[in-house]
Amino acid sequence: MEVKSLVSAVVRLDELTRLSVQELSGIGPSRARALEALGVQSVYDLVTYFPRRYIDRSRQVAIGEAVPGEQVLLVGRIMDARRIPTRGGRVLVEAQLVDASGKVTLTFFGQPYRAKQLASIDGEVAVFGRVELFRRRRQMTNPLVDPIGDKTGAIVGLYSLREASGLTSADIARAIAQVFSTYSEFVDVLPPSLRGFLGMYDVYQAFWQLHFPANEAARQAARRRVAFDELFLLQLKLAQLRAEREAAAVATVHDAHPLVPGKARLVEEFLAGLPYELTVGQLSAIGEIAKDMSSDRAMHRLLQGDVGSGKTLVSVVAMLFAVQSGHQAVLVAPTEVLAEQHYRSITSLIAETKTPDASTGRLFAGMPRPVSIDLLTGSTPAARRRKLLGELRDGSLDIVIGTHALFNDELQFASLGLVVVDEQHRFGVEQRSALTDRVTAQQGSSPDTLVMTATPIPRTAAMTVYGDLDVSIIEGLPPGRRPIETQWARSPLEVAETFALLRQQVALGHQGYVVCPVVDESTKLQVRAVTDEFERLQAAELAGLRLGLIHGKMPSKAKEEVMTAFRGQEIDVLVATTVIEVGVDIPNATVMIIEDADRFGIAQLHQLRGRVGRGAEQSYCCLLSEADSEVARARIGALVASEDGFALAEVDLALRGEGTVLGGRQAGRTDLKVASLSQDRELVLEARQHARAIIAEDRTLERHPRLRAMMQALFGEDEADFLLRS
Repeated sequence: MEVKSLVSAVVRLDELTRLSVQELSGIGPSRARALEALGVQSVYDLVTYFPRRYIDRSRQVAIGEAVPGEQVLLVGRIMDARRIPTRGGRVLVEAQLVDASGKVTLTFFGQPYRAKQLASIDGEVAVFGRVELFRRRRQMTNPLVDPIGDKTGAIVGLYSLREASGLTSADIARAIAQVFSTYSEFVDVLPPSLRGFLGMYDVYQAFWQLHFPANEAARQAARRRVAFDELFLLQLKLAQLRAEREAAAVATVHDAHPLVPGKARLVEEFLAGLPYELTVGQLSAIGEIAKDMSSDRAMHRLLQGDVGSGKTLVSVVAMLFAVQSGHQAVLVAPTEVLAEQHYRSITSLIAETKTPDASTGRLFAGMPRPVSIDLLTGSTPAARRRKLLGELRDGSLDIVIGTHALFNDELQFASLGLVVVDEQHRFGVEQRSALTDRVTAQQGSSPDTLVMTATPIPRTAAMTVYGDLDVSIIEGLPPGRRPIETQWARSPLEVAETFALLRQQVALGHQGYVVCPVVDESTKLQVRAVTDEFERLQAAELAGLRLGLIHGKMPSKAKEEVMTAFRGQEIDVLVATTVIEVGVDIPNATVMIIEDADRFGIAQLHQLRGRVGRGAEQSYCCLLSEADSEVARARIGALVASEDGFALAEVDLALRGEGTVLGGRQAGRTDLKVASLSQDRELVLEARQHARAIIAEDRTLERHPRLRAMMQALFGEDEADFLLRS
């Protein structure tokens, strides 16, 4: 087969990223446009467009031998596909699947498009489902159907399709086969020593066996090689960015030696005044942060911990490390509700803590004074805002807590030593970096950075998505916390019992939440709107109780008034949206009711559940959902079965798939198309180890020109900047 502009049968992968699919024989402008509808533009895009799943034809069963009651794989040809009207205006689609041994009726309910789809199939299809007997005839109801054309071989790959492209799985396979007919070798980017150490396929064999596997063992070996490459190249870039950042940054060195006599006086005083002991997990995280902050390398650390694990207290210790060293600290939160909660709780924590005297601090003058703290949000009055900005400039304000208002260019610090970002994934990439970039330019040194999340991230995902950050994990919960009893209410009777439980808890002097997914009634989503549900509950299940309403569309002042009343126990039940998802800490609240729970993700449900169980009393989380989809059952069932946020994160990752782990800016070549963060833990660790070893010896990859060329092809300036800033 000829190629329009072929230089050599041997090609580097980075060259394929610059080669249009139209350079391949048989792919003209029309077919190229069809491939582009699938996100395929270059030859590299095409050869890495891997099958979404495989049909193992060695396991197929002849139709005449299919046993009723068993799930089987059948392969045959479609005949007589037709629509059959039924009572009630619904449409039933029926078709016959035929092979040499017999036929089976395929029946589809609620899928009227199937008639046209099945009638248009040319060649064989693979059908997977349960065979049943109906009037002595074999039948399958709503089975999975995949056209496979005239493909042969034990294992057949099936590709993701979009109707707009007009392509079949067989069309894509033929185009990919053309790549392998054109090129006899892909120059491997992995160093030979690394390939030998790992004992893997070369990249050409791996790509071939993923598309056209000889057997299952070959497919698995190929998958391992390609998965490693995806993880390794990503880890290599993260390691390179980390090394470049460390080489360029001038660190702010802090006096951060916890629990060492004569050192860290402010932190010693603070910890000694706490009415409880820190957990082992908190002490471990504080030790890691102290080591970073006292080094000559700017800290970039991710602090993970489950709901209620005590991350805020650890962040307070980090901020006091900065203050006792004569610097300032900021804590940025994504919402005013969360910022105000942090301001209240941290102010209470450090109320009796005083700054060092003038001989130990660079900003302090005279006798020791209380650590000063203030709040800056979009709702801060102008006069208070001007005063706060002046105190930041002259150094008399030690800690400022706020929202996006802290990203404003008018803020100037006397000496900012630490930036803490809570729920960091809720901020835009540019926003998160703007503050530290501006301060670094102003004062000539980089403030340390601590980013926190109460949404547990699976360890492998943390090492991949946050590969350029050091990670601290707070294991366990503070003493005295009781497990939250989680219930799933599906029937009207169970829902009634849920609200009866809430009334019972209110009668005992406790409080509760009812959370709805939307603010206003939606015709597209059949879910309870919080405003309508608030009025309904007042007249129905919760009549006679004191109800409050809070949602994100309310003015800041109104939200604060509601939260103040709820904290003061002037409200029995708070009807809310997810505005209360993080940071709200009301120990007296013991019941969380989440309506239409199937509309929330696992992480959100776990966060909402974490709003109760914050005191010593038994607490309850009630998930209301009538959804019967497999995913909804798995999601809600996982919440009922476990309170471990990290275990739930692994379940969530498995249910959702990795997708584009780097976010919207990173769609395309750097996606994880084969690697699985939930399955490939060993490969994540190996990729990280080998990537860091290479960068430690050769940061610019001068001695690894193939790797450098591939990195340049995969990671443009925007993508590299996104990775560094995120």
